[in-house]
Amino acid sequence: MSEKFYQDIAKIAEAIADIHRRAVIAYTPLVEDICSREATNDEVDYLLTWMFDFVGNEDMLLLFKKVCRKYFYKYPETVAFYILEYRKEYDRESLKGTEYEYLLEEDKELYEE
Repeated sequence: MSEKFYQDIAKIAEAIADIHRRAVIAYTPLVEDICSREATNDEVDYLLTWMFDFVGNEDMLLLFKKVCRKYFYKYPETVAFYILEYRKEYDRESLKGTEYEYLLEEDKELYEE
């Protein structure tokens, strides 16, 4: 493959990293706000939904975990859902051998005919 191809890939990777950095900057005040007060289940659910696409970034993951820790006991179903989704998407090995291993098979059902 040509040098230009690798340069283009590097540019794309840098653009994605920049998007993730900007997401952390944008979400930090939202996380601080929601963790400083008693938010509703809908607010927590909405924020975690929007944050989820960026939790591959370590800084965003820390923000994500902060919200999860704050609301784990208040909204256990909502937070547990996002924790399991995180594990399924980003840490699949952590589900193997657990009662949640079935989650790894869910995606296969979508693609089987």
